[in-house]
Amino acid sequence: MRVADRSTARNYLKYLNKAKNDFAQTNERIASGKRFTMLSDDVGAGTRVLRARTDLTKTETHLENVQSVNEELSATESAMTAINDVLGMVYGQKAEAAMSEEKGEAGRLAIANEIKAMKEEILQFANTRYSTRYVFGGSNASQIAPFRLDEAGKLLYNGIKADDIRQRADGSYCYDAAGVETDLAMDEAVFLDIGLGIRMNGTETDPNTAFRVSYSGLEILGFGKNAEGMSNNIFNVLTDMESSIRNFNLPELKKCHAQLGQLNDKFRANLTDIGAKTNFLDTMETRLKGSVDSYKAKISGLMGVNDAEESTNQAMNEYVLKAVIQMGARILPVSLMDFLR
Repeated sequence: MRVADRSTARNYLKYLNKAKNDFAQTNERIASGKRFTMLSDDVGAGTRVLRARTDLTKTETHLENVQSVNEELSATESAMTAINDVLGMVYGQKAEAAMSEEKGEAGRLAIANEIKAMKEEILQFANTRYSTRYVFGGSNASQIAPFRLDEAGKLLYNGIKADDIRQRADGSYCYDAAGVETDLAMDEAVFLDIGLGIRMNGTETDPNTAFRVSYSGLEILGFGKNAEGMSNNIFNVLTDMESSIRNFNLPELKKCHAQLGQLNDKFRANLTDIGAKTNFLDTMETRLKGSVDSYKAKISGLMGVNDAEESTNQAMNEYVLKAVIQMGARILPVSLMDFLR
């Protein structure tokens, strides 16, 4: 029974196209590293990949936020550690030495000059910048340096005397401007979503659901005055201490020394708090990195290729394609000769 040449050619082309298509798809999978490129190729796996990619994007965003906050907080911690070292030297060495009458006027003058230089160091650290932000600037962090001195050498915070600032019961800061209670501008807390499920209470961010990324210099160096009229600001206490040493006002120097000790304790408590936060962020960063790796592995498992398996398929498909081509060289001429007969 003779087979028509047209039927033979049609069947042959069908097998040839299939062999070429299988070979091309195998090469494409090897080149791209993906088992499929369209959702219609594998709807079940493709749907799971889409969900995993959505979760991966969210996790990577949270990771970037955590890393950014952690880096800035580490810069804050470094600045505070440097300030703490200076304060420890002043409180534990310089002030105690200055209170000794054996130092003499020249010795006390040298100590006063050292404290003056240390104050300048503290001012520089208090105006530490990370990227474009002043780490102790509060919500004013990206504008101007938060700390500077007035004509009397006293510390100003965002242009307001630190000794004139007080805190309300609700935690906000204010000062008296010509007898009028005025809000301290640009010192609101700034929060960032790091994956804790941020929520809002009206127009305010729930601090338990977000991470605070702004730090007020008032909390770090202190503000206002105590019941005895002494400054609660570390820098201003050092200024008063320097003046007492130069004048050798021993009673005033002892008061400044005691006040500095109390402020040092508060400062170290803030430093410990920031250290705990950086440890928390380190732990969270490690967890998020693990989640990112897990999502990537899941996506790779759903749509990635098995290199060994695909190499075998490639060799087999190449063999089949060559075999089909060789078969065509034999079949088509024979069919044509049958037709001619």
